[in-house]
Amino acid sequence: MIWKVCSRVATVIAFASLAYAVTQNPSSPAATQDPGQVTLNRDCTTCHSLAEVTKFKGYYNRDQWADVVRAMRAYGAQLKDAEVTPLVDYLFKTYGKVETPAVDGKKLLESSCSGCHDLSLVTGLKLSKAEWQDQVDRMIGKGAPVEDAQIPALVDYLFKTYGPQ
Repeated sequence: MIWKVCSRVATVIAFASLAYAVTQNPSSPAATQDPGQVTLNRDCTTCHSLAEVTKFKGYYNRDQWADVVRAMRAYGAQLKDAEVTPLVDYLFKTYGKVETPAVDGKKLLESSCSGCHDLSLVTGLKLSKAEWQDQVDRMIGKGAPVEDAQIPALVDYLFKTYGPQ
C-alpha cells in the first residue's frame, strides 16, 4: 500500500517537474517570438489598438512602413534604434503590400504571341493604344496565355513599339 502511494506521489512530482521544465524552456514558442512582433505588441499598442495596424494590411510597401515607424517615433513612440529594423521587417512581412514584379513587354510578346502566329503580323500593325488594348483582349479571348496583371505592360510595349508614327 505504501508502495502505491509513493508511486503516485512520484508520478505527480515527475509530471509537475516536466510541466515546469516545459514552461521554462527557452526554445518554447513564446521565447522564439519575432522581435518585431514583440516590439509591435509592447510599444505600438501603448497608444492604439493592433487593429490600427492590421487595417493597413496589403497597403504599405517596406519603405512606407519605415515611414510610418519614423512618424510614430516623431510622435513619441519609445523605440530604440536597434528595434526599428526588426519592427519594419515584421510589419512588412506580416502586413506589407505584395509587390508585383515588373513585366517585360517584349519578352511577354515573344513568349505569349509567337505561340500562335509569326510576330511579323504584329510588327506590321500601327495601332493606337486603345486599338492595341482591343487586339490584346481579342487574343486573350482566343487563348493567349497572358495574365490580367501583365496586360498593361504588354499593351504599353506594343503601343510604344508598334504604335502610330
